Amino acid sequence: MTLIALLSARDGARERLADGRTGPLIGLGGQPLVEFQARAAINAGADRILILTDIATPDLGQLIDRLGATTGVQAALAQDMVTLSRSLTPGDRLLLVAENLVVPVDALDALAGGAAPALLTVPDVPATDAFERIDAETRWAGALLLSGDAVLATLDMLGDWDLPLTLLRRAVQADARRVALTPELVMDGHLTIVQDAESAHLALRARTERDREDANAQRGPIGRLLAPVSRLIVQELVRREVEPGWLRGVALAVAALGLALAVAGLAALALIVMLGAAGLDDLARQNARITLRDDGADWRDWLVSGGGLALLAILGWRLADGEPLALTGAWMPVLLVGLLAWRHAHVPESSLWRGWTAMTIPVALIVMLVGFLTSLAAPALAFLGAAAMVMTALHMLFDARAKV
Repeated sequence: MTLIALLSARDGARERLADGRTGPLIGLGGQPLVEFQARAAINAGADRILILTDIATPDLGQLIDRLGATTGVQAALAQDMVTLSRSLTPGDRLLLVAENLVVPVDALDALAGGAAPALLTVPDVPATDAFERIDAETRWAGALLLSGDAVLATLDMLGDWDLPLTLLRRAVQADARRVALTPELVMDGHLTIVQDAESAHLALRARTERDREDANAQRGPIGRLLAPVSRLIVQELVRREVEPGWLRGVALAVAALGLALAVAGLAALALIVMLGAAGLDDLARQNARITLRDDGADWRDWLVSGGGLALLAILGWRLADGEPLALTGAWMPVLLVGLLAWRHAHVPESSLWRGWTAMTIPVALIVMLVGFLTSLAAPALAFLGAAAMVMTALHMLFDARAKV
């Protein structure tokens, strides 16, 4: 059963500028808002994307190509009822998202994960006045789930393009399942209708705040400690529409520089540069989560981490002077740090103290940096190995999910 996301980009395409060109699509974090909606729908399980529009503008054509290239999900434009009806089958499920709506991804997940018909709702309070009223106590939160046959039956009756509200009325009449959202989501900007650049900025700021809460379990002690600063930086990067892919490229270049400095024997400087690369990579990861532009290629996230491990291996080789037995002891901490970092990235910490004491690659880099700055590099490596072994033992003894 195919889940098709039905979006709309009619307002921007309909607007005409003074020179006759179509107006720009409303943007959100360096991409059109309708593209953000498409990525949110894909995260919720959408297999195809259909975008309603009156005019097939070049911007929309580029958007379609970009979605296909970065997500692998087929996207297409629908300019009339005939095209739309030919794109659906009775067995499909259709996830409709109102134009210019920013909706929490987990709310779309809850909607798409259940049976059709269903719709998102919010209570009728002053904060939700911008949303369509359903009854005396409830308003529509801008997204609904319908079966393909229900949509096709509606298309047969329609003679105009008032499709979303018509589908909403039919879903309400069919006593559709209601997924209730709190008005606090609207007050905090997590659920909002974007009308201009200012409201888009507020929506991005709300997503940054929510990302801080959602990602806390995946961060090591350094990330948690620097979270307030990194959050402000990410807000500015997103506001300035800096591409996460560009940030990741810079992080990789900086990591390569760190490895080159290590080979040249500049250990302390190499560690500082590699920590900078890790910070840039974390900023890119946060940016991608907020704008939903993460392409899901896990190996890309591990390139900088691999560079950090390679740096530790180079330093261990230098401290061991090439002696086989000493080299085995020097590289054992590197192996343990890599395994613990992998586990931390894939298994959320079950308690607060484990999150703050997790052994991650930035922590290992800082330990070695302190060792080189104090001329105690060998003891620092030994301490790193002992700490990694203790953390491994604790996870194996007290966490049933630990698999190393």
